[in-house]
Amino acid sequence: MFCRELAVQVHREREAIRATGAELVFVGNGNTAFARAFVEDYAIDAPLYVDPSRRTYQALGMRRPGVLAFFLSPRLLAAVARALRGGFMQGPIRGDALQLGGVLVVGRGGELAFRHVAEDAGDHPDVGELVRAAGRARAA
Repeated sequence: MFCRELAVQVHREREAIRATGAELVFVGNGNTAFARAFVEDYAIDAPLYVDPSRRTYQALGMRRPGVLAFFLSPRLLAAVARALRGGFMQGPIRGDALQLGGVLVVGRGGELAFRHVAEDAGDHPDVGELVRAAGRARAA
């Protein structure tokens, strides 16, 4: 539910992101069939790569809490309520449900202009901040 929520929020800003000269790319940990369904269900017009091994997540320092830490997060209920208000329901789980994500903005020279690593489920960055970071990465 939270991955879908963040992907849709970021995707809604794709034109602003592209206007900075940046390109939007998604990485999921499910399989290719899931990726195709996700792209169709949410009309995503950006590349979506899958990494069921989660090596990409590990290399980028994304967190994967244990089951108890995942479900006992004090912010989980607020994140669930926010996602539900936005129309995002928990669907079938594909991939590693405990793998948390994040958002990176990488400049043309490979410099990291923005990095958000989710601390718990539903921890999303401010989308406006990442759009501004994309603009700064272009200017640098």
